[in-house]
Amino acid sequence: MGNNLSPFEKAIVKKTFLIIILSFIFQYTAFAQAVYVDCNIGNDNNNGTIKSPFYSINKAAEIIQSKDNDIFTMKINPGIYVLDKYISVFTEKEKAGKRIIIEANILPGDTSWAPEKMPVIVNTSKRNPQGVASFLIDESHVTIRGLKFHGYFYPNTRYFPIARVNKAKSDLLVEQCMFVGDKDASHIQVGIIAHGDEVKIDHCVFYNAKNAVVYWQDSGNGSKTGNSFTNNIVYGAFQTAVWLAWPDNDFVFKNNIITNCRYAFIKNSFNKTKYSIDNSCILNNQFYQGVSDSSGVHPEEFTMNENNIIKEGEITLRLIAENVDEPLPLDYLHAIPGTTGYNLKAGLFNK
Repeated sequence: MGNNLSPFEKAIVKKTFLIIILSFIFQYTAFAQAVYVDCNIGNDNNNGTIKSPFYSINKAAEIIQSKDNDIFTMKINPGIYVLDKYISVFTEKEKAGKRIIIEANILPGDTSWAPEKMPVIVNTSKRNPQGVASFLIDESHVTIRGLKFHGYFYPNTRYFPIARVNKAKSDLLVEQCMFVGDKDASHIQVGIIAHGDEVKIDHCVFYNAKNAVVYWQDSGNGSKTGNSFTNNIVYGAFQTAVWLAWPDNDFVFKNNIITNCRYAFIKNSFNKTKYSIDNSCILNNQFYQGVSDSSGVHPEEFTMNENNIIKEGEITLRLIAENVDEPLPLDYLHAIPGTTGYNLKAGLFNK
């Protein structure tokens, strides 16, 4: 009978079958607590459950975006995830106070965690003069957790692993993530760049990114609030560790390690905020502070309230073993015991 169908009738049958499959997926996932991704065993024709994960982050993002289910959480299994376009992080659902959470299924500090189990995000999007992003945040109340971002393969590209350009959105938490770049091979322009309020970066590692974090423009009211940078390691930023662009009422900076960077802090010239920084190691950087104005960035001191800031010593990070067959050490790219800053417990582990 099927062989006697006209091309038009075959197209209708095919479309109907696709609708049934999609309906099944959405109905099945509507009762789940999270959507799962696994680039090793997943398939985008699966239903996205823990036993039947999707293959791509893009597919899982569609589930979170859809109003046809109640899923706000994406869990990503170990593997290398290649993005050929940015992931738009938003939802059509009525949020009612719920957070969108995109996180590793195995988090740093879990008993089964190892550095090799961090999901790795690689971006192969077409180059764009305005820049390339991996996660473009277009929603309030978003958490990104436990992911490892590598630099973009064209070194002269503005690559932003996590970006929020919508000034009307607030409450972005990035924690236990790693950003690993190289100036001449795999460029990261800014690990995290975001407009607006409540940009909170906690227990992350930034290694050889040009800029670790840029707290960008306010939401239009002349000042920002709720931003913080806590328990992080920044090594080798060849512009700055922390760029404080617009005035900020209550910025929190504590328990961080900043070393081997060109600048520890850059502030826009019109930003007159007197920042407080606490309980951190900031040492062996080319310049402590710099100011950005119409002529560019140049070294210039500005007053900060400093409490227990260590500016002398030597911070050594744990690197890979000479024998490449050995697994990565658990404290990979963290301060080695006995060296300056180790007691801060900055880095991925929050337990």
